[in-house]
Amino acid sequence: MTVRHNGAEWELLASAPSWSESLPFAGPDEVRRLAQAFLDLPAEPEPYEFEWTLSRTEFARTEKERTLFATLAVGLDPDDGHRPYLAYQSSHHLGGNASLGLEVICEDPPVDHLRAQAHAFLTNCPGPPPLRP
Repeated sequence: MTVRHNGAEWELLASAPSWSESLPFAGPDEVRRLAQAFLDLPAEPEPYEFEWTLSRTEFARTEKERTLFATLAVGLDPDDGHRPYLAYQSSHHLGGNASLGLEVICEDPPVDHLRAQAHAFLTNCPGPPPLRP
């Protein structure tokens, strides 16, 4: 799984040996939330999960309208010694039909590396200044 900046959009690229999918984040604030979720991963074993739903609609308002939904989760698995994981599961919706899409699970991702990347992102791409009352 990779977060990338593609022109004006931020997107998540999930890939497996057979294919890949990309879905847009709602904006840079969503990417900041993901970065913060990596920084907030507890160092000690405790329950933790942060989840997003991403979607993209193609051929909107036509007979071939297709929507791709995906859930991305960052967490510590309480059933496996609170081991860190990243999980991605997508589904495709075409008309009244739905099918499962790509599933990617990263067990024991390099948490220190993810935290360093998250810190660098938040340092280089800070959020908008707070609103003044």
